[in-house]
Amino acid sequence: MKKLERQIHELQKELAEVLKKRDALRLRPCRGDVEIQQKQQLLEELDNQTSAFREKMRELEKRRREQMSGTEKICYESPFN
Repeated sequence: MKKLERQIHELQKELAEVLKKRDALRLRPCRGDVEIQQKQQLLEELDNQTSAFREKMRELEKRRREQMSGTEKICYESPFN
């Protein structure tokens, strides 16, 4: 369980860094068509990374919830059965 939480935390840090890069890139001015195209390509790459991080975090959080629900079932058996 701790391992999953650590992985989620690390992904959150990486996601925050990518979002900062993306925001900084959006604010950077462009002088011509070539720079605009390069900027668009970089923004697409950063958006793809963001999507991948979010998907991975969802998978890890789902696994964590499944593990938590599995431990709850074991720990909370009814004494009336």
